[in-house]
Amino acid sequence: MRSGAILRATGVRAAYRGVDVVGGVDLEVNSGEVVGVLGRNGMGKSSLLGAIFGLVDRPGGSVEIGGTRIPARKPVAASRAGASFLPEDRGVFPSLTVAENLALAKRRGAMPFEPTEVFPMLGERARQAAGSLSGGQKQQLGVARTVLSATSLLAIDELTHGLQPSMVVETFRLLRRVADSGLGVLVIDQNPELITRHCDRVLVMEGGRVALEATVGDDTLDRVRGILALG
Repeated sequence: MRSGAILRATGVRAAYRGVDVVGGVDLEVNSGEVVGVLGRNGMGKSSLLGAIFGLVDRPGGSVEIGGTRIPARKPVAASRAGASFLPEDRGVFPSLTVAENLALAKRRGAMPFEPTEVFPMLGERARQAAGSLSGGQKQQLGVARTVLSATSLLAIDELTHGLQPSMVVETFRLLRRVADSGLGVLVIDQNPELITRHCDRVLVMEGGRVALEATVGDDTLDRVRGILALG
């Protein structure tokens, strides 16, 4: 379902120490849509999101979230526009308990969501310090925090990292609920089977550029695999 662009990134470049690692990428995520970004390690996926959300230098290109222009290196601007981004390091406060992490993430206007219904572990370990959780448990907490704080756009880097297969399925179901509530959803992962099964559109990054952008259809997985194999 498409009903207007939530994220519109045009000609986005990302750079580290003045060296471009992403060159001129266009990316759009619409209301009600789940978009997946695929690619091998080092192809620019995380750097692209970092540039969009103000965590990585963006020497060129423009970003709008919900119609609001987002300046480079201003992560607070993306947050104020209703965007919530879970980076690869999982973005939890290690010294706070699970319950405190969740309470801090709640934002008025976000989709109604009870984290323990999707991730029961968060209730079982509510009083435990987030820093003492396993990697997969931190990922569940990070995803829950991201959902609780998103009012326009939700983005997750390396979505399935550390998650058990059953939790992966539940997480994708949750993201579909988020999209159905009217938000845009953007996810990065390295699993083409999962991304093409659960997303509406896919982009494949190769050498810092988009090698493929496609609406998911019967042949999308084969096309994605072909590009990844060529690398």
